[in-house]
Amino acid sequence: MALMEARHYTQTPSAMRVACDIVDASVRVLGGGFVTRDMVGATLDHWRDGETAPSGVLVDLRDVAGYEQGFAAIAADLLVGIQRCGGRRVALLASSAVLRSAASVVASRTGIQVRCFHDERAAKRWLDSPT
Repeated sequence: MALMEARHYTQTPSAMRVACDIVDASVRVLGGGFVTRDMVGATLDHWRDGETAPSGVLVDLRDVAGYEQGFAAIAADLLVGIQRCGGRRVALLASSAVLRSAASVVASRTGIQVRCFHDERAAKRWLDSPT
């Protein structure tokens, strides 16, 4: 499920947060609107404060309308931060081909497994599958 209801991208509030679902034991990073380096840093603080990231994290960026200059560095910060906190796999939900391409390039430099998906169920299946 996307972070925001369907609306024009200029009306999408900027937000990034970590959502933990106790029912299916999943952790998601949800982003929307205009993403900045500070937003990524605040999101990673969730794990820096003593919590360990799960081995698999679902990053839902379907509602992202734009991103701060230097997005590749921002994406690397997010992936490396998840990896430092114990994450090994990231399933990326993104409707933007640019985001999916950038994530693939950045992932190849970080050592964390990243796969891009259009479908949330397929992303969850991959995260739940044996590594």
